[in-house]
Amino acid sequence: MGSYLGIDIGGTNIKAGLVTEDGSVVASGSRGWSGGDPEDAVATASDVASELAAPGTAEPVACGVGCAGLVLRETGIVVRSPNLPTWHSVPLRKLLEASLGLRVIVENDVNAAAYAEYLLGAARGSTSAVVVALGTGVGGGIVIDGRLYRGGHGFAGELGHSTVDIDGSDCVCGGSGCLEGFANAASIVGRAASAIGAGEETILTALADERPLTAKDVGDAANAGDRVALEAVEAAGRVFGAGLANIVQILDPDVIVVGGGVAAVGEVLLGPARAEMAARACGREGHETRLVTAEMGELAGATGAALLARDEIARG
Repeated sequence: MGSYLGIDIGGTNIKAGLVTEDGSVVASGSRGWSGGDPEDAVATASDVASELAAPGTAEPVACGVGCAGLVLRETGIVVRSPNLPTWHSVPLRKLLEASLGLRVIVENDVNAAAYAEYLLGAARGSTSAVVVALGTGVGGGIVIDGRLYRGGHGFAGELGHSTVDIDGSDCVCGGSGCLEGFANAASIVGRAASAIGAGEETILTALADERPLTAKDVGDAANAGDRVALEAVEAAGRVFGAGLANIVQILDPDVIVVGGGVAAVGEVLLGPARAEMAARACGREGHETRLVTAEMGELAGATGAALLARDEIARG
């Protein structure tokens, strides 16, 4: 049975999966890494990959890699990545091919996850889909008629860096007023922290006295009915929904799939987002874009990257 190696390089962890022709993950592994030099990422990815094996599964014939940042797919160069600040014009494909001894394709990480969701997950059966990763950052991947849409320069899908406030605060991308700054994990924590600082009553105060708050903390408190937490999460959801409405107006996808750590907060976030999206993308009665949660889990990026390598080989 043929197999393909999929690797997902994030800011703190590198995941890998051995994926069969039909998209089944038969072995997987994960390892933390420094988030620093590309050589360290390559070494860590190669170590994780070397540990993957499954009975009855042949050695992988190619490798797909998903990496956060602006990726030139034709050359396998990562131009830059906000999550990997020391990376500038990194020849990731060349480095990994030398280390793994396999043909390698390199793709943006959310593009890879979007491909997996389109083929196997929450967007399967659709004609067009947008996948949004909502976590430390806000990333996006676009699939139209079965193919990833990469744009004229290969950088399409940077939804988190669309502008929602022209007078907004600076963003890690170098711009300002980006959607990411209003809807990511840090924004949710920041809203809750401001309320705590103002003396508002919340169950989060005691927790904040012990350690730094996380978005999961705020989400858990919101789901428990804490007013301050609910307001923080709902505010992020409304801005997120406004950003999604822009996507609907421009692309009119069948479905928008939301994944990532912040999406795990659930309907207290996605409910306000869905309502705001519907209110702003109006006049579509009977033709609404669905907003659903991702299904592929933590290995979405690795799985999608492997399937992209599979399809690249099939095309020759």
